Amino acid sequence: MKLRKVFSLVINLAAIIFSMVGFILVGKDLTPIAFVKYFTLVTNTLIIICSLISCGYIVDGFIKKENDKPIHGFFYVMKLITSVGALITFLTVVCYLQHTVYRDPSVTVAGHANNIMHHYLAPLSFILGFIFFDNEKKYDWRLAFFGITVLVIYMAYAIPFSNIASCKSWWGDAPYVFMDYNVVKVWVFALVPGFILVGIGFSFLLWFLNRIMYLIFVGDEIKQDEPETKEEKALEAKVQVTEADEAAIAEVLKQPRSGSRIYHISRREDKMWQVKFANGQRAIKLFNTQAEAIVFAKKLAKSQLGSIRVHSVQGRIRKAH
Repeated sequence: MKLRKVFSLVINLAAIIFSMVGFILVGKDLTPIAFVKYFTLVTNTLIIICSLISCGYIVDGFIKKENDKPIHGFFYVMKLITSVGALITFLTVVCYLQHTVYRDPSVTVAGHANNIMHHYLAPLSFILGFIFFDNEKKYDWRLAFFGITVLVIYMAYAIPFSNIASCKSWWGDAPYVFMDYNVVKVWVFALVPGFILVGIGFSFLLWFLNRIMYLIFVGDEIKQDEPETKEEKALEAKVQVTEADEAAIAEVLKQPRSGSRIYHISRREDKMWQVKFANGQRAIKLFNTQAEAIVFAKKLAKSQLGSIRVHSVQGRIRKAH
């Protein structure tokens, strides 16, 4: 887990550097209004903010030796929103705007370099970081609906400002041609629900990919009040937490970097199922079956206010109840 945090720190720092270099390359053309006028700049500003907060989370985890501490749900939504914006920025340029940029002889070398930083490297770095590393916890699928928040807010002001004559003096022309009513006519309004639907699709896609990485790298998180399977109910009386088990837990907690009260259940090479802390040097207890290990871990989590993560043989989610 610590190695994954190191990679996460590196990719977040890379996203910050790419975005900052892009802003520097824009130079004197970067006006205050540009930060809200161009969706690319809105996205890259969010990338810097979210990446800085992520770096803070990671460094704080290193200091407190809580390398498996999940990010707060609100911040997860912020990162999802930013990832959706980053994906839209990347695909819009690749599929639509990119061809005009490279055919325009007035674009300088710095302009092309900024284009690469803001439209390619920064968005892709952030998206990859979100998918692969922001998955320490089971985040509800309904959070994906919030992924289009910034997109909706942006369209709510950018389209009117781009087409109201009285705004032209300070807003200027439409930032993108498909937002100009004089060019696309009534279709500019049809773009709104279209972009919303696309944004929701992207949001759920990113959430889904993030969840797949969660199942591969972390495992299934079991809540204390989660219904038991028939097999687990049958083992309820058989599997007990003894005084010897309590002593074993106390001994494990004395070890350096024993981790937080998250009980990990995984299969060992000798085909035994072990219950252990995230960074524990040895197992608390071994069992012949996964179900026995789950029942044991549930009892520990209930009595000691912990949580449970279950890994299959391949490190993926166990079969559903």
